[in-house]
Amino acid sequence: MKKTLSILLMLVLHLGYSHDIKMAIFEISENESGLIISASLDKEDFLKTLAATFPAEFPKGDIMGLAFEYLNDKLAININGACTSLVINEIEFGRLNIHLKGSLKVGATKIREVEVRNTCMIDLFEGHDNIIKLKLNNRSRSFRLNKNRTSTTAFYE
Repeated sequence: MKKTLSILLMLVLHLGYSHDIKMAIFEISENESGLIISASLDKEDFLKTLAATFPAEFPKGDIMGLAFEYLNDKLAININGACTSLVINEIEFGRLNIHLKGSLKVGATKIREVEVRNTCMIDLFEGHDNIIKLKLNNRSRSFRLNKNRTSTTAFYE
């Protein structure tokens, strides 16, 4: 048994280990100026998504504008039953990921309910998950959305 495990370990170390997890992480939190949103998406997958969604505009288009348009179509966040307005302030390109930072324009002062619908990249990549992290009202909650579950609602009372 030890010999078999040793051989497997040497093969993994020799050949290298990598995996391709189809996942994006969206975090909604609050600061002194209101609600903020940050997202971390696989760079290659998100660029492929923008290219497939906007084939005429993508090669020469404004990436921030295309990302904004795509996210506004695929991501909906309602606070206390009212739609929010997404503003993307920054896009940072890492080696493997794209990090988006923005804010949510909302009129509510006390958050009682958050509904999130997120279909980003679900239709293009089999097995893709969107992880939603909510850090609101001194509570932290996480949800996994995918092809079978595209929305969730969190209550704060």
